[in-house]
Amino acid sequence: MAQSAAYNIDAYQPRNPKASAYYKCVENHFEELERAWDDMYASRLGFWRAYVMTVIYKYLDCGDLHFGFARVRCEECGHEYLLAFSCKRRQFCPSCHQKRVVEYGEWLLTNVLKDVSHRQWARFI
Repeated sequence: MAQSAAYNIDAYQPRNPKASAYYKCVENHFEELERAWDDMYASRLGFWRAYVMTVIYKYLDCGDLHFGFARVRCEECGHEYLLAFSCKRRQFCPSCHQKRVVEYGEWLLTNVLKDVSHRQWARFI
């Protein structure tokens, strides 16, 4: 397998979302949460929205090749791999949320912020 000096194709490691503790917790307990929601949380947080189930099921399918993928091929060396589709659920899926944070930061740098030094200042009371 040929390797480019600028890009090490052997370094690509597909993520394994099913191995994370967060994924296992969601997979094992979200139905229990749904059953207990009305008694334990509805008075403070509102009713269980159907959209919650959509988000959870899409998260559980995120990064799984069985639910769709793209074949990525290097034009130079011909190396190929399968890239699983993502769920694009911000705030709930750690992988998809991080991608959005990086994209938003890049957009800010190129379209909003001037090319000068920036500092963040926060006042805590």
